[in-house]
Amino acid sequence: FVVSCIPSWFWGPIVTLEDCLAAFFAADELKGDNMYSCERCKKLRNGVKYCKVLKLPEILCIHLKRFRHEVMYSFKISNHVSFPLEGLDMRPFLAKESPSQVTTYDLLSVICHHGTAGSGHYIAYCQNVINGQWYEFDDQYVTEVHETVVQNAEAYVLFYRKSSEESVRERQKVVALASMKEPSLLQFYISREWLNKFNTFAEPGPISNHAFLCQHGGIPPNKYLYIDDLVVIVPQNVWEYLYNSFGGGPAVNHLYMCAICQVEIEALAKRRKTEIDTFIKLNKEFQAEEAPSVILCISMQWFREWESFVKGKDNEPPGPIDNSKIGVMKGGHIQLKQGADYGQISEETWQYLLGIYGGGPEIAVRQTVVPADPDSLHGERKIEAETRAL
Repeated sequence: FVVSCIPSWFWGPIVTLEDCLAAFFAADELKGDNMYSCERCKKLRNGVKYCKVLKLPEILCIHLKRFRHEVMYSFKISNHVSFPLEGLDMRPFLAKESPSQVTTYDLLSVICHHGTAGSGHYIAYCQNVINGQWYEFDDQYVTEVHETVVQNAEAYVLFYRKSSEESVRERQKVVALASMKEPSLLQFYISREWLNKFNTFAEPGPISNHAFLCQHGGIPPNKYLYIDDLVVIVPQNVWEYLYNSFGGGPAVNHLYMCAICQVEIEALAKRRKTEIDTFIKLNKEFQAEEAPSVILCISMQWFREWESFVKGKDNEPPGPIDNSKIGVMKGGHIQLKQGADYGQISEETWQYLLGIYGGGPEIAVRQTVVPADPDSLHGERKIEAETRAL
């Protein structure tokens, strides 16, 4: 009893990671100056605020607040927080509608901070998942350590990984099925990305072969040349076991390049070339005009999106032309806003882009030239002549 109480006498009560989580997820009463403003009755009401986890991640990152910043100073909170190496259970903090089935976690890594709030040094403890051994990473030095060293560390950030004995048994089952020598009439292709999740995640989710398939069920032309890097061939019995266990899909036992996607790619390339060539041609004609009577304005924000599309930097075409940010309404007419980010194009170029994308509004800068009065010119010449005579 005396031995167990000595740590509490020196360092205060032991704080566990579960205590920290319980405090974080604890409900807050909203009353007094902190009452809740009801959206229905539009009045201040007493209430309770709380948060729950909707879906647990495969890797859980827990950041302990080690630093407190006040108005005039900052300081570090060095209290030791005990944390489990295995079996951290997050079920008490789950929402009722959460789909997560696996709720236990094993420690994977710990980041520690040594020093004060003003300066310090970071080290990390990480576990090798192959042999289960822990290692300390301190700049260029890597040292093997016992797990008790990790448990006594002043944790700053903790990384936990979902643990499930069921997932281990499923992997062993798949390995056993794959090693069976019975011939398979069909071979199936499965996403390498999903298979990596199956080998490492406790809850990999449904099979998703859309990482290498297009919406038409074939291989997109831009992925066909390196398709071997995206898929793994599995025998029929392995596919059926995985499909029955996780669902998803679709089933793929034949790889082919999608002809529909190929036609769409060629049509898109032709469209881009037509639009950029037409713009260059019309813009050259516009630059050759010495005194254009009408100059149209176009938002440079929209123009840059269009330029990225026609140059192949962006796969999606821009939406309708949006000149609303460069125009302002004055006297019932839209005029160019002072300091607006805009470009000048010809009326022909405007009509061309407008015909493809639509939008607006049209903002024109017109040069109005007032014709000279012949009588006034004659009078000026007469006055000039009389002046010379004098």
